[in-house]
Amino acid sequence: MKLLKHLSASVLISGALAGTLAMPLPAAADVSVSIGINAWDQPPPPLPVYDQPMIPGPGYIWTPGYWAINPAGYYWVPGVWVLPPFMGALWTPGYWGYVGNVYRWHSGYWGRHVGYYGGINYGHGYIGRGYEGGYWKRDRFYYNREVNNINVTRVTNVYNRKVVNNHVDNRRISYHGGRDGIQRPPTKREAALDREHRKAVTREQDNRRRDAAHDRSPSAGRNDGRDNRPPHATADDRQRGQPDRRDAQARPGNGRGDQARPDSRDPRQPQQAQAQQRQARDQEQARQQQARQEQARGQEQAQQRQAREQQARQQQQQRQQQQDMRRQQQQQQQAQRQASERRQQQQAKQQARQQQARQQQAMESQRNDMRRQQQDMRRQQQQAQREPRREAPRADRGSQGSRQGGGDRGGRGDR
Repeated sequence: MKLLKHLSASVLISGALAGTLAMPLPAAADVSVSIGINAWDQPPPPLPVYDQPMIPGPGYIWTPGYWAINPAGYYWVPGVWVLPPFMGALWTPGYWGYVGNVYRWHSGYWGRHVGYYGGINYGHGYIGRGYEGGYWKRDRFYYNREVNNINVTRVTNVYNRKVVNNHVDNRRISYHGGRDGIQRPPTKREAALDREHRKAVTREQDNRRRDAAHDRSPSAGRNDGRDNRPPHATADDRQRGQPDRRDAQARPGNGRGDQARPDSRDPRQPQQAQAQQRQARDQEQARQQQARQEQARGQEQAQQRQAREQQARQQQQQRQQQQDMRRQQQQQQQAQRQASERRQQQQAKQQARQQQARQQQAMESQRNDMRRQQQDMRRQQQQAQREPRREAPRADRGSQGSRQGGGDRGGRGDR
């Protein structure tokens, strides 16, 4: 009968999915099949009340638990502290939404901002809108101690801020839409964030879901999600080896009309063994997380060292380039000075040659003037020498004339 019911549900789900392929999904409708079956005809149970485990160390981000599903029904995947896949990443939880007469799972994702997750109040900072558990500041994540379980001796980047939620629903509804689900639609900002780049769940988160799916212990998730009483599972109960409080809903008398079966064995023994196994798995996962964190810290330190060395090399190269530029400038200045000096020397030599040529011209002119003066003096001397010779015959001729005139005058007197 149960098999027929599951087959009928599968047929109903297939028909509903085929009928809703053309329908637009709500914001952040990144539907994932990583949980196996992603639709069911019954709503998931209410969210359990549980204690958040202590943070393993700085850098981790809390990812709340959620209801997953397999052919046997809903099962609870506990929350876990996870190292984000990249610096600045924030987690948007997945949620169940009522679409096309079935409840469909919209997978969570990593991104730069917290998007729409159906208005579900998962607690520990995820109050149905955004995230109040912490924020990134440069390369460090700061935690709000009001909603997180923090050991301040190991994690020092903390603050205290009271979180006020004006829409408290004590029913602890774990799905959106439908008759009794959360009815808050996405805001414009959340709808816009749905188009941002996102990164799927990490391998650690997927392994957490697989471990929860293979857990054969009794739980409220194994009763097809019809028991609406919120199960309770705390980290302290698991550490003390107490049975999971969710087992109470799967035991006889959980409101489904099941009858108790007589059992001569102590039912707490297998539950304690399973609790011990879960505790061992949690411890191993914590060790692995710590090892990964140390490895990541070592890689980050190595990257920082490499960045510092590269920066030092770049600074040294810059200094070397500056020195080369200064040397080149000095060489250029020296070459310019030498060229200027050579030009000045050439100009001085040219001026000296020009002055010497002018002096030679002046001396040559003086010599020419002296030669002309000498020639003039010689001509004058020659003329002076020629003039006395000319005057002597003239005197002789004058004396002769006078003598001749006087004789004539005397002769005439005598007459």
